[in-house]
Amino acid sequence: MPALRPRRFLPTVLMILAAFFVVTQPHKAAVAVNTGVDAVQKIVQALTVFSNGLG
Repeated sequence: MPALRPRRFLPTVLMILAAFFVVTQPHKAAVAVNTGVDAVQKIVQALTVFSNGLG
């Protein structure tokens, strides 16, 4: 059996845990995703305002 590489092992474990979280607590998972998307949108908006200010 080939040894698992750390580059593949950690993302796989995180995806399994995320899938388990979505299945067991869908409302909390939806809130977490909503918060994350909102944060990314705010960062992009701030970068856009900053770049527009440069001229």
